[in-house]
Amino acid sequence: MNSIYDEIGVTPVINASGSMTYLGGSLMAPEVLEAMDRAAGQFVRMDELVAWGGAEIARITGAEAGHVTTGSAGGLLLGTAACLTGLDRKKMYQLPDTTGIKNEMVVQKLHRISFDHACRAAGAKLVEVGDESGTTAEQLKEAITDSTAVVLYVELHPQPVVPLEEVAAIAHERGVPVMVDAAAELPPSSNLNAFLERGADLVIFSGGKDIGGPNDSGILCGRRDLVQAAAMQAFPNSGIGRPCKVSKEQIVGLVYALRRWAALDHDARIAAWQEMAEQMCAGLQGLDGVQAEVAFATDGARPLVVPKTRVIVEERVARIGQVAQGLMRGEPAIAISAEPGIRALWLNPQHLEPEQVEVVVRRVREELSA
Repeated sequence: MNSIYDEIGVTPVINASGSMTYLGGSLMAPEVLEAMDRAAGQFVRMDELVAWGGAEIARITGAEAGHVTTGSAGGLLLGTAACLTGLDRKKMYQLPDTTGIKNEMVVQKLHRISFDHACRAAGAKLVEVGDESGTTAEQLKEAITDSTAVVLYVELHPQPVVPLEEVAAIAHERGVPVMVDAAAELPPSSNLNAFLERGADLVIFSGGKDIGGPNDSGILCGRRDLVQAAAMQAFPNSGIGRPCKVSKEQIVGLVYALRRWAALDHDARIAAWQEMAEQMCAGLQGLDGVQAEVAFATDGARPLVVPKTRVIVEERVARIGQVAQGLMRGEPAIAISAEPGIRALWLNPQHLEPEQVEVVVRRVREELSA
């Protein structure tokens, strides 16, 4: 049966790359789609539904409060705004103008990401600490001043950064909150509350990645007063977050997806991914100049707990970028991750169906043989 994408002339893709926004995030389970469809059939008071969604997030994550956002970037904007204004409505109406407002966001150099543009859009002035070789606790202490409104911590790098527990202790000593961007740090399921337990005041998750909610949904959870300040500046209220409107379908879909995800057997899921990674590894043996193995990435696409097939390709055989492009342009189109620096292709089983494993192996062999 043809898919809707065949019908409209847009290329469907086999996803061997991961929960990537550019591929649509995740696929939603039938029960999530059914809940969204039911939500679409009636009108509702949005403020009541927003409050329900936040209460469900708080219940499942163990946070004091929660809020449904428009993806992780929406969470960054709203969380930053909350830290800049607190519950002061006058300051809320003023953003992104921060005249007379504490507006500095301290962030370790290795935690700079392109998405922190959302923090600057809220009015924050980013203050980088450390350099490419890392950050020390003393540097972090010196960077926090009377103008500091928030410290941003991005769960990204295993490099020498100041760990979250120490960041929180330093920041809290000065009365400064810590916001953690943990967009794709699920699984493991323990991460739903691990960052709060380690000292974070606000935590952001993507709803459209492994949780399996709408691609444009996200979670902001943490301290009650800060989440309340974020909600006061978000839809259906006016404020800096008004353009980040969440629909009734989006709220219901995110919550039902989160409920479903929290009840999954994640050990069984990881075991299934391990088996598929081993199958792909076995299917790619015997190619001249190619070495396939099951490995865990230490950087790049998250989460890092997913076992993947790493394919090391000698330069004389093929250029990594050209192989990845050939797979995406071929039939069927297949998305993978490429790491040219170590001449590696990464095949991620996270969103593969069992019957797609053989297809991926066949197409990778074709591209490498060519």
